[in-house]
Order: sequence, then C-alpha cells, then structure tokens
Amino acid sequence: MNNLQSLRKNEFNLREERLKNAKKQNLRYQKREKQHLNITYVMTWTGVCGGSKIILEHANRLTDRGHKITLISHDNKPVWFNLNEKVEFIQVPWESVLCESIPKDTDVIVATYWREIYECVEQKIAPVIYFEQGDFHLFDLEKVDNRTYNYINKALKTIHFTYTVSSFAKAKLKEVYNTEAKVIPNAVDDKVFYYEPHKKNEVPNITIIGSEEATFKRIQNIIDAIEIVKEKGYNIKLNWITPTKPEKNINLLPIINPPQIVIGDTLRKTDIYICASMYEAFCLPVLEAMTCGAAIITTNNGGNMDFIEENKNALIIEKDNINDIVQKVETLLNNQDLRESLVKNGVEEAARYSWNITINKVEEYYQEIANYVVE
Repeated sequence: MNNLQSLRKNEFNLREERLKNAKKQNLRYQKREKQHLNITYVMTWTGVCGGSKIILEHANRLTDRGHKITLISHDNKPVWFNLNEKVEFIQVPWESVLCESIPKDTDVIVATYWREIYECVEQKIAPVIYFEQGDFHLFDLEKVDNRTYNYINKALKTIHFTYTVSSFAKAKLKEVYNTEAKVIPNAVDDKVFYYEPHKKNEVPNITIIGSEEATFKRIQNIIDAIEIVKEKGYNIKLNWITPTKPEKNINLLPIINPPQIVIGDTLRKTDIYICASMYEAFCLPVLEAMTCGAAIITTNNGGNMDFIEENKNALIIEKDNINDIVQKVETLLNNQDLRESLVKNGVEEAARYSWNITINKVEEYYQEIANYVVE
C-alpha cells in the first residue's frame, strides 16, 4: 500500500470510530437577513473530473455574486481549472483532521463526498449540506461492502439537507439509503461550450470522453466498435479525450488532459459523440457535446435521461452491446437528415441548462439553509 492509500485508510478508520456515537446535527431555525454568505466546500478530490469541475464552477459563480467561498482539501489546489483568485483554497496536511480547517465564520458547509459528512457535522460550526454527484455507492452496489454501506447510511442520517444533480440520482438515494434529496441540475459553461454552424468535415469526426481506467464508461467498447466500423470501409476520425494517459490504446494518439477550451473546440468540430456509460449521475459531457452541435449516441445511463429523448435528440444504444454502437454509427453516417435533426433538437434542449439558472437555485438553497444555526 502506498503512502497516500495508507493515509486515506487511517483517516477513514478514525472517522468510522467517531461515527459510532454520531447524533443528527441539532439545528434551530433563526431567520437572518444576510445577503452574502460564507460558504465552505469540503473536497475529497481536486483532480480532473466532472464532479470537481462542477464544484469549482459553483465556487467561481458564487464568488461573482459576492459570496465568500472557501475550498478545503488534503489534495492539491487545482491548476487545470481557472479558479477565481478570490476563492480561498486551504490545503490541509494529511496528518491533520481535514474539517478542523473549516473557517469558524462559515454560514453553510457543503460536504462533497460521503466520507466527510459526519466530520463536517462534528465541527458544530454551521448547517451541513451533502452534495451528491454519484459514484459506485449509488450505482454499482456490488462494490459496496457492508462496512462501507453502513458508514454511508449512518453518515447520511446525521444531516438534514442533501441535494443532487438529476432525478435518477435522487431516486437512487431514496432507494438505496432512504434519503430525500433536492435536485439542482448541472449546467454548461457557455464561454467554453457553445454552438457554431457546423463546417462539413472531409472525414466524419467521432468524439469520446473518458479514461479507459473508468471501466463503467466502457471506453473500450466504443474503441472496439469504431474499429469494426473502419473495417467495414468507413473513413472516420476518432477524437479521444482522456484525463489520464492510456496504458492499452496508446496507438490512438488520445488528447490527454487538455484545457477546457480545447474540449469545446473539439466538440464543435464533432459530427457524432458517443457515450457508452453503464451509469452516470448526470453525464455532463453528453450535454456539452449537444450544446456544441454534435449528434449524440448514448446509453440510457440514468443521469442523462433528464435531457435525452430517444430518436429526438439522441440515438440510444443498449449497454455493453458493441454491435449496437456499430449499427447506430452506421445509421448516422448514412443519414444526414437524421443527424441534422438530432443536432437541432439537441442544441435546443441543451440551452435549458444554463449556469445562470442553476446558480440561482444553488444560491437560493444555501441562503435558506443559512437561516439555521447549530445548537
């Protein structure tokens, strides 16, 4: 076990021990007229991923509205995201208790992963909100042993407020942990992901996003399907954007950990975007691809069903079915009218997911919860 794994294990063991005697956070409603809040997000991971990107978007956009935002983590300050300089980032040494660094003047605390929920409560500083963005603990229960399940279940019972990003994630929280949640959907950064009239590519461009290490995304299935399409005589170009350097498919020359604007530019040149995920809490890359004018082929992975309508703005493929991917790609390569119809309807649907709407909902939610004080 490497040093980081050992530190994480030790931290979890200590949290688990303290959770044994946990009680629900004791709050009292006290109406306060405070326009600008001090909000602390507790982050487990700050590396390149959709979940981190959404938290950092929250931080920037709430800061723009005059709120004071603090991010705390054992992890490094993210350099891959253009974080507003007014956002305070506190990196806590692994040897220290993470949540003890939460500023004492915080009005609301946002735990962004289940590991930290009760440690946030223990500080008795402010009401704790859990922001659920989905992971194996909701969607791949075969990987959840009894110890982990009991920890998550008990931690969720110590707080009053949970919100998540889709109706699918909301339903899974209720089904698996009997926890009610508010839905506030993710949104698209319109400075990076926007529609332009599509210039016809000499060779059709197909784009995929995801690491081969994240097996639930089934990136390998898409790569195998594209090879079959090529063997059938189609001349196509594959753009593979991945946060990590692949170990298997190194010959494909993937785009590794690019800036966000490069992802946007790539999607604007994309004819077909493919997602083969087994599950997603929201599936932001599909929405970003729709925004940029790509025709979508996707599984019904749960989280995308709030904005995907079969045969209207996307073609839906069967999970773990490589031949179905092949057939749907061929369909779109041979039917320009269908492709253009999917694009038109996709751009219209994606326009509903603006950050202005989403951050309004987040801000209102936090301001209401800030009226509670810890007893």
